Amino acid sequence: MHFTLKQLRYVDAALRTGSIVQAAREMNISQSSIAAAIDASEALMGVPLFHRMPAKGIVPTDEGLLAASKIGAFLADARILESDLLSSRGATVGSLRMGCYAPTAPYMLPRILNRLTAQHPEIRIELREGDMESLVGFLNTGVIDAALTYRRTIPETMFFQPMFRARPYVLLPEVSQLAAKSELSLTDITDLPMIMLDLAATKPYFTSIFKQAGLAPRIVHTTQSSSVLRGLVAANYGYSILNICGPNDRKGENGYVCRPLIGEIDEPAFGLAYTRNARHTPIVNAVLEICSLLSSEGAFDDLFLAPAP
Repeated sequence: MHFTLKQLRYVDAALRTGSIVQAAREMNISQSSIAAAIDASEALMGVPLFHRMPAKGIVPTDEGLLAASKIGAFLADARILESDLLSSRGATVGSLRMGCYAPTAPYMLPRILNRLTAQHPEIRIELREGDMESLVGFLNTGVIDAALTYRRTIPETMFFQPMFRARPYVLLPEVSQLAAKSELSLTDITDLPMIMLDLAATKPYFTSIFKQAGLAPRIVHTTQSSSVLRGLVAANYGYSILNICGPNDRKGENGYVCRPLIGEIDEPAFGLAYTRNARHTPIVNAVLEICSLLSSEGAFDDLFLAPAP
């Protein structure tokens, strides 16, 4: 008996999720199939890959953690090989696992995927959202092939193609007295209550904006949801700072208004991150080309809110 590709995919899902239930849901199969793949793999290897903990699920053993990195790398190479072989007849074919920084997903993914599916209809697309740090982990373990994210957390061992710089702006309750101003400075808002988007790597970035100006924000609420954040601002619990300004944010019909920030402020680069293994694959190259074209065409310009020159 030998390992099968299907078996390794099932074990990989269990190792990544730490749950037979979640692994079965992700792979769209029965829980018994996941359990059977784990049992068969452990029998072949002669070591346990998981600790079975009643009511708590499964936890990888030290051998399981080592297997996770090796299996993940192998499956990433297998997807690349599949893409190369299927694309040998000319058309770009295969499966693309695309990650996206969650707060930007509603604005970035439709524009990119619409162009991608129009030009390469035979590509199968699987999406995964996350914060900046989790996306790097997904790339390292081969869970995804590429990620739309900010450059801040991308290690030097990965590649990054910038698409634009996202200047931060202020989100204000429409009842705020500052809403009458066309643009704001950090000194205008530093003493006001702030609602912070508290995802991995976001809080250090937003606090650093103030620190560089010799200021400190007065944070009164934090949330990991950009939708909840907008709701709290609209309810007049405070202001917030974001980088991507969606078309609906500009309408002024949601209980909040958007105002550009003036002054010298760090504008993080947003783009497509990918690993060395994925660098020369037809599918990732197709995504890179489309992202570059859309950027040069100004397809994302309406997502920025910059002060008047």
